[in-house]
Amino acid sequence: MPKDYREKGKILAIQLDKEVKAFDLSTSDKKSAPPHLSVWEESLTTAKQAYSFLQENSLCKLVIRLNVDEVRKIEVVAEDKNKYSGLLDVIWVHLFQESNGKKIKDRRPGAKGHSGITGLDEKSTPEGLTNKQAKNFRKSLRFQLAELASKDHSLLDE
Repeated sequence: MPKDYREKGKILAIQLDKEVKAFDLSTSDKKSAPPHLSVWEESLTTAKQAYSFLQENSLCKLVIRLNVDEVRKIEVVAEDKNKYSGLLDVIWVHLFQESNGKKIKDRRPGAKGHSGITGLDEKSTPEGLTNKQAKNFRKSLRFQLAELASKDHSLLDE
């Protein structure tokens, strides 16, 4: 897994229908190694291309933009009063397709920009927190991502 994500620019994320909480990991994102929230590097993938990789019949409403440096600077002061930083990271995540029973690198337009935000899964929560504290911890991370996203967003024409 490439972890040399040096881009400092912006990444795109697609908010799905209202039943999906913003910045929750999808089932496939949770199963990925490492677990990550799928996003796309804006200079390599357009919003429409990113949307084409999502599950069919997803209701796309909003394209959000997140500054990579700001994502990495997010901190959480947990209920135990400890301050946690360096929790989230942005990494390259290659997409693959099946071809003749083999997995090959996805060559569709925009696939090259697929990336992921790591640190949002249950296993990334600091040890020693109760289940409720860990849940609130992850909620705080998602809330802060939403705050960043509210600075720059647009509707995606379907």
